[in-house]
Amino acid sequence: MRLLNYALKNTKRNAFLSLSSILVLSLIIFFINILLLVNYTTGYIISNINSRLPLSLNLKSHYTNENPEVIELISNVKSFDKWLEVTYISADEAFANLKNRDPELAKVVETEKENPLPSSILIKNISLNEYGWIDDIISKYSNIIDYNESVSKKISNYRNQYEKINSVIKVLTSIQFWIYLIIAFFVFSVFIIIYNTIWNFIFFYRDEIKITKLVGWDNVFIYGPFTIQWIIYTFLSSFFSITIFIYLIKTINIYLIEDFPKFINAFLIANSNYFIYELLLMMFIWALSWFISSRKFINMSSEKI
Repeated sequence: MRLLNYALKNTKRNAFLSLSSILVLSLIIFFINILLLVNYTTGYIISNINSRLPLSLNLKSHYTNENPEVIELISNVKSFDKWLEVTYISADEAFANLKNRDPELAKVVETEKENPLPSSILIKNISLNEYGWIDDIISKYSNIIDYNESVSKKISNYRNQYEKINSVIKVLTSIQFWIYLIIAFFVFSVFIIIYNTIWNFIFFYRDEIKITKLVGWDNVFIYGPFTIQWIIYTFLSSFFSITIFIYLIKTINIYLIEDFPKFINAFLIANSNYFIYELLLMMFIWALSWFISSRKFINMSSEKI
């Protein structure tokens, strides 16, 4: 109880430093939580990108699902992953779909001689790490796929689709990498702030530390109040930042994501343990910073006595 009284006394005596430390730490933890929400959103997009970015392989003229090469290609893609959805679409089916979707456009492309649309193979439900492997499989059957280098920018060309998908994958993975890097930077910033805060407290109470050493008080009495202080600061800063963060994301409605409230609830459930880990991490950083700074400067004070 005496240690708690001294810890509260130290906090009140230097209220501005205590309050500023709690506010700065709360702000940093708040931004870390925002980065985690961004990271979760990126992961959500990545996990659902397989249904958003299918591959469409336009076959050359006169190639149908009765040709051995087409049958072999479909079989090899299906055997690669049982969760892949591989659908053969004939030229007639493609034109019928176009006619239902856009009758005016169907009239433009329709000719008297033959159906201008090619048969195709549609591959859906592809995981991000599978695009490269599927590309290797498809490349072996390039002789049956309609692809022209001179018009490679056409959206209907398989290679152009793959390159666009690959660029999206690179952007998303790079976003996640930079998020982790920024979080690490914030954690390091927390360590620096705590280290300097403790040093300021020790410098502020340097005369009292010398007196307690002279009268024979042990290290528990010297270290104890600082220990209780960093526990209080850690709890308060984590509590404030997490409470404000949850309140904001629960009340702000974002229309960019379908059914945003359910998305936020899924985020909170998926990261419920993280908030406990975050508190433990902050306490560990406090303990490490406190141990390094207080040991160093208290020993320096002892040498001068």
